[in-house]
Amino acid sequence: MNDQGDDFDAVGNIPNPSGAENGESDHMIDATSGDNDQDGGRMRRAHRHTAYQTQELENVYLENPLPTEDQRYELGQRLNMEPKQVKFWFQNKRNQMKINSDRLENIILREDHDRLLLTQHQLRSAMLHCSCNICGRATNCGDIDYEVQKLIVENTILEREINQLYSKIPSRPNQMLVSPSQPPHCSSSNPGINATPELGLGGGTRTTEKERSMFLDLAIKALKELLELGEMDCPFGKIDSRSSKAVSLINEKYKNASNNVTKPPGHVVEASREIGLVPMTCLTLVKTFMDTEKWVDVFASIVPVASTRKVIPTGSGGTKSGSLQQIQAEFQVISPLVPKRQVTFLRYCKELRHGLWVVVDVTPDQNPTLLSYGGSNRLPSGLFIADMANGYSQVTWIEQAEYNESHIHPLYQPLIGSGIGLGATRWLATLQRHCESLSTLSSTNLAEISPGLSAKGAAEVVKLAQRMTLNYYTGITSSSGDKWEKIQIENVAPNMSFMIRKNVNEPGEHSGILLSAATSVWFPVNQKTLFAFLSNPSFRHEWDTLTNNTRMEETIRIQKAKRHGNIISLLKIVGNDTLVLQEIWNDASGAMVVYAPVETNPMEWVKRGGNSDSVQLLPSGFSIMPDGVPDRKGKSKNGGGGGSLVTFGLQILFSSNPTAVIPQGYVKNVEVLMVHTIGKIKSALRRQT
Repeated sequence: MNDQGDDFDAVGNIPNPSGAENGESDHMIDATSGDNDQDGGRMRRAHRHTAYQTQELENVYLENPLPTEDQRYELGQRLNMEPKQVKFWFQNKRNQMKINSDRLENIILREDHDRLLLTQHQLRSAMLHCSCNICGRATNCGDIDYEVQKLIVENTILEREINQLYSKIPSRPNQMLVSPSQPPHCSSSNPGINATPELGLGGGTRTTEKERSMFLDLAIKALKELLELGEMDCPFGKIDSRSSKAVSLINEKYKNASNNVTKPPGHVVEASREIGLVPMTCLTLVKTFMDTEKWVDVFASIVPVASTRKVIPTGSGGTKSGSLQQIQAEFQVISPLVPKRQVTFLRYCKELRHGLWVVVDVTPDQNPTLLSYGGSNRLPSGLFIADMANGYSQVTWIEQAEYNESHIHPLYQPLIGSGIGLGATRWLATLQRHCESLSTLSSTNLAEISPGLSAKGAAEVVKLAQRMTLNYYTGITSSSGDKWEKIQIENVAPNMSFMIRKNVNEPGEHSGILLSAATSVWFPVNQKTLFAFLSNPSFRHEWDTLTNNTRMEETIRIQKAKRHGNIISLLKIVGNDTLVLQEIWNDASGAMVVYAPVETNPMEWVKRGGNSDSVQLLPSGFSIMPDGVPDRKGKSKNGGGGGSLVTFGLQILFSSNPTAVIPQGYVKNVEVLMVHTIGKIKSALRRQT
């Protein structure tokens, strides 16, 4: 077989759909008869597959690299190919994957070897040319007395022990254990819960040579493990039907490692992997992940806040390949019953070959004893990005983490443990929806969406909907950078949460005291059914108190991402002309229905192209996810069947006086409203089924 490994990567990514670079279709073994046709001692050239046949074969391979005989026959009938042609195409594909995987591993090993040789040369040069700091005379480090060397080693050990002792001293009750050189990062409302753990990485922005070398070694080690996990034949994502937890067989070493370290009750490891196409170029994706602000914008529903604490020099000469950063972030599930996952990690970016990049994350100094409320270790995670044709990239996403599930409500433990809540599927689907939204909006003539709506006006409506959705997130999860403060109410319904926020002359915000209420419940219907009901304007009067038993009409409809059902609408309540801005979507990351009443005059201004920043919003909505409970075969149900978990949240302006005090009776009335709304939804669904 001809050497065609360069057309494939090491993680099962498919080649350019327009044809392999080295003429894959022209050099494959003829599968028409299954035998080599000898003609003058030369192998007969294979039939060249069409671009459509190749792409369809690639799509099937992503889902099932080992099709049965019946599946191959059915595929051949659909693509006008002989079953043996299909059979040999899959054989060649698997062989080429294996060949290229071995080649890629050799490349990594050679790079490591070259890096170590360079480091050795630099150390030898430094030893030969070092001089005394006092007299300036040349010295010879190789002649250091044995006793001096021993003292240097002992001093290093003592410094490490001192740092470990300091790290065990809590600065205040119920707060994360932090390094003495780092100030605690917390919110004003609840410093113990919202503090982000500083896992022994040192404060400030400067990095010593010792730290730089240690961090780079950790990143390269994580990259090697990610390459293993990216193999298509890697035993990945095995689900324990007894606990519904998805754990890689490779990750058993994490469960058995550090036996001398006491693991807190509830300590678990999760792992997941997902592959899909993303409508964005490879380099654009790489730049997005290495820019923390852009990264947060893309994954706003998962990453409410993040910051780059250090940019660690690696000698990459300013290029993206070899870039290394230390990032501090929070990951969230939209529910008051799931604490934010707080993590500090290294992010390393590497170009494996032309058109194939990898971005890998890993938490250094992993210590299960630090996994207190919300704390998490990021085991080697990340994504492989393979450049495709027509502005597309294929992404293989791998997500691994260890955390303490005892802080998660039992209702959400199956969802999180199965790898759905914060797993690879949710990350990749969120990325796909965002990129498809950018692609769709850029190719849509916004001026033709609705009469009276200018192109600038449509852009401002999209911008306003984005702000509405972000406000909805923060009103439920309250990240460390927000101003929401949790309040305690006596005798509230189970799983109910209340927060308040005081605003004074903030643009786009109501001045006064805002009350946010949220609750999460289980519904005996799947994600698809519940989303279809909540997003249908015809059923709105059955549960929404805003409609007052009338109906809603859609006056503006902006399609953001067709494949994900991502739609922004401006609805009008028939009878009182109240306007409601709404955004919805439904995909593998979950489903969302977020809405907010808006005043007519400001909205007319926005439709004509006026700035939407001054429009005041009080969002409400529903976040829907599968319950994560596995079926009888041990497979976790992701939106297809079973039940779903729903978070209902709403925000209310209690008073325009920022010093007013909310009586508990008022909060109880809001609780009754929410319970009544959920009850009406359940009743309506029972009538329909």
